[in-house]
Amino acid sequence: MSPLSAHTGLRQRPLTTAHLAQTMTLIGLSAVELEETLAAELASNPALELVSEIRCPTCGRRLKRMPCPVCHVAPRANDGPIVYLSACGTTTGTMRGEGTDGEEREAVEPRAPEKLAEHILRQIAPALDVDDRPIAAYLLARLDERGFLPESPAESAQFLRVTLQRVQCVLNLVQHAEPPGLGARDTRQSLLLQLESLEEEGKSHPLARACIANHWDMLCRHDFGRVARILGVSREEVKDARDFIQRNLTPYPAQAFWGDGRGQPCADNSAYFRPDVIISRPPHDANGPLHVEVFTPIAGTLRVDPAIKNALAECEEGERESWERYVERAVLFAKCMQQRNNTMCRLLEAIACEQRQFIHGGDRDLKPLTRVSLAVRLGVHESTISRAVANKTAALPDGRIVPLSKFFDRSLSVRDAVKSIVAAEPRPLTDDEIAACLARQGYHVARRTVAKYRAAEGILPAAARRRQASYSNGQRR
Repeated sequence: MSPLSAHTGLRQRPLTTAHLAQTMTLIGLSAVELEETLAAELASNPALELVSEIRCPTCGRRLKRMPCPVCHVAPRANDGPIVYLSACGTTTGTMRGEGTDGEEREAVEPRAPEKLAEHILRQIAPALDVDDRPIAAYLLARLDERGFLPESPAESAQFLRVTLQRVQCVLNLVQHAEPPGLGARDTRQSLLLQLESLEEEGKSHPLARACIANHWDMLCRHDFGRVARILGVSREEVKDARDFIQRNLTPYPAQAFWGDGRGQPCADNSAYFRPDVIISRPPHDANGPLHVEVFTPIAGTLRVDPAIKNALAECEEGERESWERYVERAVLFAKCMQQRNNTMCRLLEAIACEQRQFIHGGDRDLKPLTRVSLAVRLGVHESTISRAVANKTAALPDGRIVPLSKFFDRSLSVRDAVKSIVAAEPRPLTDDEIAACLARQGYHVARRTVAKYRAAEGILPAAARRRQASYSNGQRR
């Protein structure tokens, strides 16, 4: 299967290596990064031209603005989302305060996206002593872009002038927060931590664990026959374990969950709060199709400058080769940008269809969705989905700005159920009792997983909630 397939309605063509490599690079860029890349390419390539006209990618009509009134005017029978491209800075939906039909409506103020370090600190704060919070902040600041800790706990303890035991306790909390696998020293340890998290949710695979823990180098070399002989299993079983690892685990937990794990703030605040996608509701039809704007830096159409094409015929042989390279580069960049936009539109259409209830409602409505299943549905490679999701955010109808990876977070619905159970508890329930309540609702998770999700929502343990309730009752008396 090709890592990319053409947009619906477009004839599929095999992609050259250069085309594929550049398209994959563009897919991995955020809207802001893509804008910078386009500006640099236009500045460095005289053969590339940006024509100030907007054309519908489906029917090719010239438009004043997106979406195309011909392709999207009729309501869809299945209430599927209306997905279209918007040039950066020409928002037509929620962020500007009007519907796609131009009618004014109440603007929704976007909320700042939460950085990964803040997300982890919020989860582990209830379990941290006040004196250990600087240790947690230091460890999270030291994570690299993959989510790994480049120094040993002993080195961190020496730098902070605290005991090794304290550092290891805090690091253990970080490693078992959501997403799991952060703070590992390498990919192998991160995968084992992620496996541990899956096992707590009742999704174990002993052979996959054995392959990672004891035969990692051979697994990386695809030496399945040797691993099979050592473990006394068939080659197919080892391949199944490999497939399980690829489907359920990620080698770089920070990138898979958040994009840039370090969450470095952008110097331009307006760019920092600019989402890559805006999902909005029709202004006068709450049950109508969702409108999904996918941002692109192209406020027009990319093409090869016709004057350059004509001049090629009159060039001398020595100059011709140089200009032909410029033209080839321009053609390739324009095709790759179109392929990138087509892929992003298809991806967001599938996400909006699958997670419509979550977009309209809340965390409890998030459906189980994996990158692998979406890749199969779209006919692309899983790595394409991972690149398209990384470093990108979406603005939802209620103003939240969330990472695109949130649409794949399997824990959200369970965490929301934990919140509801605690909010309605007649007395402070233990984690075991919460696990039993979850099981009655169809969520089968281990006590330790309940504790992790409870901490992620900032909910104190049962004993602390009891003390809090006793104190409040005493105050009322």
